[in-house]
Amino acid sequence: MQALKQDSKRGAIYMEAKEWVAREVARVRTDSLAEGREEGLSIGRRDGMTLALAVLSDIPKLIAANKGHEEIITTLVAKYNIDQAQAESYYEQVMALRA
Repeated sequence: MQALKQDSKRGAIYMEAKEWVAREVARVRTDSLAEGREEGLSIGRRDGMTLALAVLSDIPKLIAANKGHEEIITTLVAKYNIDQAQAESYYEQVMALRA
């Protein structure tokens, strides 16, 4: 390795190749991160839609079972592991559709 670095022509080729490899590794890493980020966002959107549909379909069932507002919110928070604000938002959406 030392002899390679001491030979100016071969050393220059070595350094050029080393820099090219470093650039390619960085490019591939950046591309992979972008692809992974997009795939993660896609999965998140799909999971979010699935959750929303499940919650929105459960609310009318809970209303039909004569559950009150607070009981519905508590059930949604516990069953779907969402916060109270999200549960309230879903509830309000369903109630707006029913009006």
